[in-house]
Amino acid sequence: MFDFDTIPADLYRSADQLTCPVFSMTGEKAGPRLVVTGDLDLMRHVADRFWDVPSMNDIRGSVVLREDNQDPAFDQPDDVLHIRTHDDAVAYFQILGRMTALGMISGRGVPLRWVA
Repeated sequence: MFDFDTIPADLYRSADQLTCPVFSMTGEKAGPRLVVTGDLDLMRHVADRFWDVPSMNDIRGSVVLREDNQDPAFDQPDDVLHIRTHDDAVAYFQILGRMTALGMISGRGVPLRWVA
């Protein structure tokens, strides 16, 4: 049971409008927390692509995908990436590029030209 006296009031009031993230993955190694926001359908397509990557648990840190209307600050991110495209391939590589720039993944053939 939650003791709401220990949680700041503004946090649990705003949490009423927060839904579960579309995708959340925490790697086996410590690292930054990247929160990505975008269109709900787009985030679902990108999440499906991430589930197909067998080495996703090897990332350093964690990545969370949320829809646009949710406050990314709730996840206490180190970095936030707002996706404005509707092309899931472009969005996928923008996220991988940002993960590479943050040191969450290294090598693995990620083209850095997609860094947003």
